[in-house]
Amino acid sequence: MTDDPALLRPANPAYGDGYFVRTTRFRRLGPERVEAIMEDAFHALALMIRHDEHRLTEVEARWERHPLTSCAGAGGALPVLAGLPLIDDLRTRWLQAEATLHCTHMFDTLRLAALHIADVRNDRQYEVVLPDADENAQPVQLFQDSALILEIQIDADFFITAPRAYAGAPLLNGFARWATERLSAEEFERLFLIQRGTFVGRGQRMDITQYYGRDGALSGPLPATCFGSQPERYATSLRLANARPGLRREDAANFPFARAEQE
Repeated sequence: MTDDPALLRPANPAYGDGYFVRTTRFRRLGPERVEAIMEDAFHALALMIRHDEHRLTEVEARWERHPLTSCAGAGGALPVLAGLPLIDDLRTRWLQAEATLHCTHMFDTLRLAALHIADVRNDRQYEVVLPDADENAQPVQLFQDSALILEIQIDADFFITAPRAYAGAPLLNGFARWATERLSAEEFERLFLIQRGTFVGRGQRMDITQYYGRDGALSGPLPATCFGSQPERYATSLRLANARPGLRREDAANFPFARAEQE
């Protein structure tokens, strides 16, 4: 989504005593193989990445759950990114890749996985949590392996109001430039996770069920900003009835890339 998904849209009657969570999990399955899983109320996806310690050698992707019919083929587009270099700083861009031709959530998860691999990290899980709150004082928490590592507060216009070190910074328009110029690589990664989770998480304020079966553009991203909103797909896109607005932290991202591995 590329504008505030809750703006001028029907309110979620259950909003007020819950929270939104986006969970991203990385698991090393071998010396040259990593699994990446991401789930939130609106998306659930899995990636399998192979590498040679320098580059991505194979990328596979699949949906567990996607929001629009036009998102369905996004996993099939991601393998073309094999050959891209690993990155040791999330501020490094893959200039060879056109992000708008891919699912934003798959592309971002792949970049995070490339960083995870390059840094030779142990298995790790991130959770971005937005407790239901007043939109002018919205707390956003980032957990790493269940430990709280950063908490910020934003106002209704997506500007950070706390902590003082980040006060006044944009979390929406202008975020990348501000963060790239001012933050360390570690700070950038943490706020990138928060920014992506918050952007989607504010959508929990709206009653997504009111859009089930309707034109995807009514509740989806702006045209031509991602795989699902490219013009050849968006004209016939529909919102699927599969959101999980009450998703709990303990239930998120509990599926593997290969379904057979659950047996």
